[in-house]
Amino acid sequence: MAEAILIGGMILLSLIGTPLVFGVLFVSFVAVVVFRPEMPWAFFAQTFISGLDHYSLMAIAFFFLAGELMNFGGITQRLVDFANSIVGHIRGGLAHVTVATSMFMAGISGSAVADAAAVGAVLIPSMKKAGYTPAFAAAVTETASVIGPIIPPSIPMIIYAVLAEVSVGRMFLGGVIPGIIVGLALMAFIYYISKKRGYPRGDTKPTFASIGRAALLAALPLLAPVLIVGGILFGVFTATEAGAVACLYAVIVGGLIYRQLSLKDIWGSLLRAAHGTAKVMIIIGSCTVFAWVVADLRISEKAADLIFSISREPWMVLLMLTIFLFIVGLFLDPTPSLIILVPILLPITTQLGIDPIHFGVLMVINLLIGLCTPPVGFLIYLSASIADCSSEDVIRESVPFIAVLVVVLILCTYVPSLVMALPNYFYGK
Repeated sequence: MAEAILIGGMILLSLIGTPLVFGVLFVSFVAVVVFRPEMPWAFFAQTFISGLDHYSLMAIAFFFLAGELMNFGGITQRLVDFANSIVGHIRGGLAHVTVATSMFMAGISGSAVADAAAVGAVLIPSMKKAGYTPAFAAAVTETASVIGPIIPPSIPMIIYAVLAEVSVGRMFLGGVIPGIIVGLALMAFIYYISKKRGYPRGDTKPTFASIGRAALLAALPLLAPVLIVGGILFGVFTATEAGAVACLYAVIVGGLIYRQLSLKDIWGSLLRAAHGTAKVMIIIGSCTVFAWVVADLRISEKAADLIFSISREPWMVLLMLTIFLFIVGLFLDPTPSLIILVPILLPITTQLGIDPIHFGVLMVINLLIGLCTPPVGFLIYLSASIADCSSEDVIRESVPFIAVLVVVLILCTYVPSLVMALPNYFYGK
């Protein structure tokens, strides 16, 4: 009965267009009134606020702001130039540059949407002028931007770490190798499709001198992820403090050194970061109420019993959870999906001895793929808007790229060392 109210209610409210936050709060309210009528109404406000009362969540606001400041500070174009100096000469050069730039940007913003907007605004028009179809340019941009929250810093990984009560540093390191593999796999497919379609390569071959010049110009942006991750790794500051340091670094580089970040840009960045942070926080608060209801009604235990009735083999359970998360990702964004599902699914994997860091990275990657899939994949519509083409064309072009992402996800699922090697090396097993 409880499951029917929660799941059925969420589906029904989603179908009629109810905003996620209100849908989650409403079904939680109904479930509490029906099954726990003795609970005081103040419970909702208290639980909502308690979900936000985590020091690590402040990092979300800082990384939102750091990404905005760096986008306005002239950093994106320098990263594009550096990527072009390395891979622009390969067949399908600008598409490779898009992926490489997304990998560099991943170490700065921690947001797929921010990366897609910044990189797409620069490279999609250039790709169209060079003869790439608009839909192809958009598909490359949207799938490459998924790398943003995989390679640290990562906003979804901060959220998972808070929910699962695991180290943010371990989560960050767990995403490094998978993120690099995603980038290389996308570039391999881009080379294949570019050769098949005759897409152009860059005019000039790289030389040590040209790469050196581009690297020198991009040195300060490239230093940002080293500063952020290195500071966390060696205990200089926490993840939250790293976000604040990244903001200060962005202001110094963009405003004082490059002189492209004005006071007006800083004010605009503050407003956009506040808006993005508020949206995430209100979702976290409402889903915390939902998660309490799920725990109180022992739904996670019922879900575990259902899954274990099919199989207790870790590989089989991971396969079932992968399929389930992929389906969830078709309809929900990563943030609410994490907050709703981590309390349900983490106990299941823990019982089987699956490392919570491994499962967390897999969960984040899986749900990020949902940003590229219909019907609600936001990156589809963002990249289609930048490319000035239909979302249907972008979806068709995206299918093989999404298949590449799924292959990497499966590889990381069944080769845990790809995720766990760096966390275990730096932090110990």
